[in-house]
Amino acid sequence: MRELISNLSKKEDDIKQAAKAGNLAGGKVVMEALQGNVPKSGYSGANPQTRLSDAVTMSGNRTDSGTGESFVAVGFNKSANFRSHIPEFGSISQSPQGYMTKTAQETEKEVAKAMEDAIKKVLR
Repeated sequence: MRELISNLSKKEDDIKQAAKAGNLAGGKVVMEALQGNVPKSGYSGANPQTRLSDAVTMSGNRTDSGTGESFVAVGFNKSANFRSHIPEFGSISQSPQGYMTKTAQETEKEVAKAMEDAIKKVLR
């Protein structure tokens, strides 16, 4: 019985590691696609800002405190985060470009495949 419990706890650790590897693989796919879909223009006025495409970043594995699920967040660094919603949702002066929505829809199958491959590598 002790051996069975020990083996189960090892499998649990393997499953957690596989989930984290899958999250990172999927996040990388989304991050690369988002960098290509983000509008390339920047702000070069009195206080120049980096281009949004240069500010795309991915977090490490995180755990949701409510559900206990692990995930990776893909988005923008702090210096560009406040500006990212303007081209996505539009403003009075510009129509919405929807680059985040487009990226999520385009990469859905790729992310699933990348996550599946990463999980299989860990669980072999």
